[in-house]
Amino acid sequence: ILFMFTSAEDLSTDVITPDERAATRPPILMLDDFEYPGSGGLQYPTCTLSQPGFTFPTSGETESRGTYFLDYAFLSAMAYESSAITNYTLDTWFGPNVMKDEVDFVGKWREDSGTFLSPVQFKLFSLTNHPGFAVVSIRGSETMWDWIQNLQLWSAAGLSQMVKWIIPYGWIFNPILPDFIQAVNLIESKKISEVSYYKVTTRFVNEVTAGYSNEYGGGNFENLKVTGASLGGGLAIITGAQTSAYTVAISGPGATLSRRVYDPPITTDALNTQVFNFIPERDYIARLGGRADLFQNAQCLAPKNDLFGCHSMWRSVCELNYKCGSNGRPVFCRCVESFGYPEPTALGNRTFAQACQDASTAWFEMFPQK
Repeated sequence: ILFMFTSAEDLSTDVITPDERAATRPPILMLDDFEYPGSGGLQYPTCTLSQPGFTFPTSGETESRGTYFLDYAFLSAMAYESSAITNYTLDTWFGPNVMKDEVDFVGKWREDSGTFLSPVQFKLFSLTNHPGFAVVSIRGSETMWDWIQNLQLWSAAGLSQMVKWIIPYGWIFNPILPDFIQAVNLIESKKISEVSYYKVTTRFVNEVTAGYSNEYGGGNFENLKVTGASLGGGLAIITGAQTSAYTVAISGPGATLSRRVYDPPITTDALNTQVFNFIPERDYIARLGGRADLFQNAQCLAPKNDLFGCHSMWRSVCELNYKCGSNGRPVFCRCVESFGYPEPTALGNRTFAQACQDASTAWFEMFPQK
């Protein structure tokens, strides 16, 4: 761990774009003639986020209606995909021309800001019928350097939490844990500090909300939300708290214990009022760093012997899709095939197996494997 803090290499050699990863991902098979009505006893109280600040309008809807938590989870997953895929999935999920993947706008900002070679990847999804609204979605861990970022940002917090849990009466150390973590991070090398992923995403949000524009648009994205899953969720928590942008994270490591380490430091008030985190049971990664006040504990169907099975972005999407209900959104074949959820209710004459087979055939016709 000390090596990760005191040394760094040129991270630009490990930049992996969504287009380069697209061929290795499973297809996103969505069905609009099936539904989940919402099941399994009580729904989560946060299935619809209605607190001002966390909501955004979609086609024909007002911000006051609230925003489905599922929409944030879906957008966090789209950070991993190429623009060719998101053009299809966004239209399928929200309806035609409701959301746009601003890939050219983000690319030009990265060129203008000199951050094009930074390994951190993120997308900006604008709401075409509601100027000024957009969602920044930050990609989670995929490369070796992504995992090094995880260590750099959360290893000290994880170590302090482990010590607290092991020793008797460890809770008495809670007041000094942020000071301990700050001291540990003093050994962090300047080079690693300069390439911290959150500095790029925080700069992007600050500059865009301040009026940055280029030939691909912008200048009016004054109402930005932030989301992400896993490492992307942790980065979203940091960026949201630093920029006052309301944030919804999926399985994001927390920033409460490490709040003084970041540049600029984060206040507990920002974490407790502007950041929301979805934390499945037995998701040990999401418990790193300490929880702020706004979070949703969730169930997980992964086998008990699968240590990291609950730290799954798509499993969380499926949990929200099933438990909260699809509410007019499509359902996913992978929820049944990969994660063990019940088959959704048919709205037409096709069987679920046939519908997924048809969706798979259509997917590979649109996106043939290279």
